[in-house]
Amino acid sequence: TPLTIKHLTLNNRIVLPPMALDIATEKGQVTHGLIEHYCRRTKGLGLIIVEHAYVSPEGKAHPNQLGIYDDNLIPGLSRLAAAIHQKGIPVGIQISHAGARAIQSSCAPSNIQSRYLKRYGESRNGRSKMACAKRIKQEDIPKMIHAFARAALRGKKAGFDFVEIHGAHGYLLNQFYSPLTNIRHDDYGGSLERRLRFPIEVVKAVRDAVGEEMPIFYRLGADDRLPYGTTLDDSIKAAAMLAEAGVDCLDLSGGICGYLKEGEEGFFSYLGKAIKPVVDIPVMVTGGIKTAEKANEIVAQKFADLVGVGRTMLKDPNWAYKEYVKLKQGNVYYERAKENNL
Repeated sequence: TPLTIKHLTLNNRIVLPPMALDIATEKGQVTHGLIEHYCRRTKGLGLIIVEHAYVSPEGKAHPNQLGIYDDNLIPGLSRLAAAIHQKGIPVGIQISHAGARAIQSSCAPSNIQSRYLKRYGESRNGRSKMACAKRIKQEDIPKMIHAFARAALRGKKAGFDFVEIHGAHGYLLNQFYSPLTNIRHDDYGGSLERRLRFPIEVVKAVRDAVGEEMPIFYRLGADDRLPYGTTLDDSIKAAAMLAEAGVDCLDLSGGICGYLKEGEEGFFSYLGKAIKPVVDIPVMVTGGIKTAEKANEIVAQKFADLVGVGRTMLKDPNWAYKEYVKLKQGNVYYERAKENNL
């Protein structure tokens, strides 16, 4: 079923969500392998969100992460967007800052050690290096907000249909939002509203940069899934605030330690079930989706408007098309059965 978000119309509700490949150059430039990866996964999709690109050099999370921190990167990003568009699929790009999870010169909302934030190269049980992260001074925050805005404008110039701001999986905006990693006592810490102030200001700055017509997505870490962390009740309020600030679509995820890999298909659908009723914008969920039947169920139950299918499509680039054909064949069989009173 089609869905329109501002001027952008999708043919169906299946999304290839952002997943870090780490196959850009060391300077964050687009490679042939990156373009090929996305183009191989366009068949049968409604939308693609390109993996998170770092908005400033100090916000880099992986050695070969895609970058969007400099105008010199626009030509490569333009080739990527154009190649996907040639396949007939709308595409956006996710922009991020790693904060305490950055591989160099890391910074954080608070100068605390946290086992919840894993940096590149650390084992899951390894000691976190967040204690080495520099606490961001309040007077430096506008410069970081500007970096997001400039990155979003580069995305627009490169021809992407929208930008998605990464506020999940333990990266900088998630670090400000979570009480586990934000113990500030100034305008950017304490209450839910103050912890969300930095993300809201980023959204507004991005809106000013890209204009009113370009959709803005926001990936919200809606549940830390840890004691004393961000809860679903917090995010019900935060979702309404983000929508009011100018977000056009909420991409819901959870787990401040990073992306969760759990066994139950659709394990993040409970986030959409709680949040979708309180906002008037489309909602997307991910979480181990493996079948079109489950994806349809999530949409039919009005838990979400869009369903992200990531790791399943990493394994099978043609998954979306195969599932579409399977469903169409099923409908044909159903119609024939009706005709024959079966």
